[in-house]
Amino acid sequence: MKVAVLRPREYLANISERLRQEGFEVIAIPFLKIVPNDEGISKICKLNEFDAIIVTSQTSARILVEHKFKHDYVIAIGKKTAEILKSAGIDPKIPSKFDSKTLYEEFKDKLKDKKVAIVRSDKGDPILLKLPNVEEIVLYRIEFEHGEIQKRFIESMDFDVIVFSSSMMVKSFFELAKGMEKFDEVLKKLKSKIVIAIGPPTRKTLESYGIEALMPDEYSFDGVIRLLKNIRCRVR
Repeated sequence: MKVAVLRPREYLANISERLRQEGFEVIAIPFLKIVPNDEGISKICKLNEFDAIIVTSQTSARILVEHKFKHDYVIAIGKKTAEILKSAGIDPKIPSKFDSKTLYEEFKDKLKDKKVAIVRSDKGDPILLKLPNVEEIVLYRIEFEHGEIQKRFIESMDFDVIVFSSSMMVKSFFELAKGMEKFDEVLKKLKSKIVIAIGPPTRKTLESYGIEALMPDEYSFDGVIRLLKNIRCRVR
């Protein structure tokens, strides 16, 4: 089974190796790039003025740890994000599912009287901005990566399964297909593949293009690997 994984370059090596260890053939393509935001990073030193900090991604966690961030009340989306923070002596709380909507529903009452900072990308889910006393601090920007590697991937569509790790990854994929004047062709081919979305927002974005996507029980690559192994068993 040939699995295409679309993630930022910084996170492709680890997941590619894990999938190969499980016996999958892997195509790893970075359709997005991470660009640090100096203005947001300069505000890290002021995070101790907030009662609670929400960290939504591994990238945000890495930037915080690199800048010696410490805080007693941190909420992290995802096990990997939490692990990075724990490596720096921070003990974060984690929502039961790894998405912004679940975090909002499970923590909105606990946070209603707190001054909250959300540290994340410029493409974060707006639902967290519904918290009553919240400030968004953008640590990095997410931009499309559309080079020769990505164009060859669109040309070939040579995979059995494709994993989209975010809504922005879906948008980048289809925007390149449009730019290459291959949107209809790519959409038709994608409907014949197995498509996996990590989390409800990503699945919803795929649905807007008419693509029905599977979703793992856990919104992480651990969940994706379990799902892929189940698919492989059914195919056999």
